[in-house]
Amino acid sequence: VGATVACAVAVQNAMTKSLQNEGYAANSWESPYIEVSPSFNRVAGTNKFETQAQILLMLTPQMPWVSGVIKDSYTTKVNKNIKIAELQKNIIAISAKRNYLTYTIYKEQEQIYKDKEALAKDALEIAQKRFDANRISKAELLRFKNDYSNALSLLKSHQILLKDALDKLKILVGDDSFDGISDLFFSYIDNINIDSYANNSIYNEILELNALDYEQSAKVVSRSRMNSMQIGAGYTIGQNSIDLKLVIPLPFTPQASYQQQALLELQSASIRQNQITSMQIRQNANSYKEQLMQQEEVIELQAQNEQNAKNLFDIMQKGFDAGVISVFEYLDTKNNYLNSRINLTQEKLNYINTLSLLEESLGKEINTKETK
Repeated sequence: VGATVACAVAVQNAMTKSLQNEGYAANSWESPYIEVSPSFNRVAGTNKFETQAQILLMLTPQMPWVSGVIKDSYTTKVNKNIKIAELQKNIIAISAKRNYLTYTIYKEQEQIYKDKEALAKDALEIAQKRFDANRISKAELLRFKNDYSNALSLLKSHQILLKDALDKLKILVGDDSFDGISDLFFSYIDNINIDSYANNSIYNEILELNALDYEQSAKVVSRSRMNSMQIGAGYTIGQNSIDLKLVIPLPFTPQASYQQQALLELQSASIRQNQITSMQIRQNANSYKEQLMQQEEVIELQAQNEQNAKNLFDIMQKGFDAGVISVFEYLDTKNNYLNSRINLTQEKLNYINTLSLLEESLGKEINTKETK
């Protein structure tokens, strides 16, 4: 998953740096400016004018009671973005694992379909010889031809599915030469504590940071009411005076109060969403875990069925070699054995998909143990 994860990490790192710089900008002083106020006064009893000009250097400082909450606010935004990046990487890894395990099952199924195609071909050749010897009817021969066509069609369709799965993995990994992962196999999950996973879910962490973000943004709005204070100092030409200027805002309008209330409403909604999400995560995870336990039992039963079919096939093989079992009985037994193998791989696919749903619902991969 190197290329896909690298791309996601690069985007989220850029977002994190962008938020950090946005925070620095929000906490910086406004650019200073010079205010010039010229005036022309007529001298009493004359037509002459005296020129005066007040020149002030104006500063708009960041007030200390605002800078602290702005810093806290953007720290929370950055932490939330980091958690979102972590969740994205987890989801990509979960998806990649599902795709790769599915691909390995598809490869196993391809060999089974090849065996079924070869089996159907052998049966057709034998049927053709028997038809030529007038030992079976044309209808029976057509049945064998139809069986072979179906087996060949299933093989070709499955090979297309296998190639598509491999192409997706190559795109995900970013490597056209990718052909496998040596240490990743189909395996069952360990006995996990769903409540522990749910309580520490990354989804909840993101929602908690989201609520905190709204709360701190509301504080920024509240304390920013007096943040536009301006201080100026300068000189008046013509009067030889040193001047000071102080601009104090009067926050008498309800604008900031409405903005603060809007953010607090969003905070309340986020807290409620967190509670609901936590409950849903626990419910979904318990449901998926129960399904996995049931599917594990089904896989074990299907593995027994496969072993029974193989044992029967071995017996029929000996009987066929000894000449006491007909060729069609032998081929039919072998076909049943191959079908049992396909059924087992299909149950494994169901398990892989359910495991992926469980991991996605928790936002992280779950420890597994290799099957014996």
